[in-house]
Amino acid sequence: MVVLNPNNWHWVEKNTLPWTEEYMQLLCTSVDVTGQSGPHKVVIEKLESVSGDSHVSQRKGKVICYFDLNLKFAAQVLENESGNLICEGKIVVPELLHDESDFEIRPEGFGDHYALVNKQLVPSLRTALCEYQTALIAQHSKDVQQEQMDE
Repeated sequence: MVVLNPNNWHWVEKNTLPWTEEYMQLLCTSVDVTGQSGPHKVVIEKLESVSGDSHVSQRKGKVICYFDLNLKFAAQVLENESGNLICEGKIVVPELLHDESDFEIRPEGFGDHYALVNKQLVPSLRTALCEYQTALIAQHSKDVQQEQMDE
């Protein structure tokens, strides 16, 4: 029997950018902004763009991931009671990196409601984006490693 990658020793890499785009689209609906008391609430409407690199790799039996992403989301400020639109804007994450948890999240275009967006949405989005790395490895590690063969 021929073993192509004995003991998962050789470098294996998988481009995960297509999966990342799907993941970020689902993230839009799952970001939980709890405790929105007051007259307004902030919601992410959709993912506008994702670009950059995202990979899961394996070498010498270890699974690693590395990514450098630029994300842009469309968001809205709505009246809490009626759901009427107050204003719209963008949430830009210029550099989401695999080795940083204190990345910039920049609200743009919310006018007088900038502070509300920054207070209500940004912390929840940061928490959700920090879970990306764990989900990425869980989803793709099996694709870059072979089962160990008994000798």
